[in-house]
Amino acid sequence: MTEFDKEWWDKFRYKEVKEILELTGNKNSDYTGGDKCSNPFENFDGSTEFGIDPLVGLSLRMQDKFQRLKAFTRDGRLSVNSDGDKPRDIFRDLIGYSLIAIGMLERSKK
Repeated sequence: MTEFDKEWWDKFRYKEVKEILELTGNKNSDYTGGDKCSNPFENFDGSTEFGIDPLVGLSLRMQDKFQRLKAFTRDGRLSVNSDGDKPRDIFRDLIGYSLIAIGMLERSKK
């Protein structure tokens, strides 16, 4: 048995998803204006003031993250590499943005 076997992978995935859920919940509160705001997409919905669909605005934020990952894969490092700004955090942010996008898609069905 290796250290990184399927048992490890299952534990890792569940722990990681739990941490991402906590992180995205806290970030959502901060980015939407606090606990009193009931719209989880408030910050992205604001893009309509500039004539930009919220899903397009979210996709642009994701593109920023991919650009940073491209820099990391090319250079092997990030120029800004502080707490909350490491390659792992970029992937977590992309998961968070993906969850928001899926929520927006669900909302658009109604």
